[in-house]
Amino acid sequence: MNKINTIKVVSGLAGKRSVSTRAQNRLWAVLIVAVSLSLFFSCDLFMAKGVTIEERIDMFMKDVNAGNYGNLYTHFHPEDTQQRQQVADQQFWTTYFQSGNTYTFSIQKPIILDVATVTVTGGVWSSTPFIFTMAKSGDDYYIKKLAIAGATIVESYLR
Repeated sequence: MNKINTIKVVSGLAGKRSVSTRAQNRLWAVLIVAVSLSLFFSCDLFMAKGVTIEERIDMFMKDVNAGNYGNLYTHFHPEDTQQRQQVADQQFWTTYFQSGNTYTFSIQKPIILDVATVTVTGGVWSSTPFIFTMAKSGDDYYIKKLAIAGATIVESYLR
């Protein structure tokens, strides 16, 4: 009787080992797929991409429409402190945008060499081209130069 019990225990362990091996094989397969996907997508599955050109323009125009002119400087490149000081004063922006107006905008595609043409309507602007020249700081895009209707109103000294 002891031999039978011993055999049953041994066969029970053998069955668990094969299940464990199958589970390990599945785990390895899942890990290989996860690593392959992360390499394929350049690890974007696990890390933030930063602020894109479109997102930066959207944030800028949302601040314009909210009347947050004193916040607009935060959308300009942080390494050009002279430029940021120039646009930090909310009075600077009242020449171009009037409180209480809603400004609609459309980003024209494609964006070429970090330069986006945006059509803006609202206030004194009627389908007016705004040209945003962008530059990266870390993972985020910021405005480097802004031209409205062909006139440069802000230009960075960054190269």
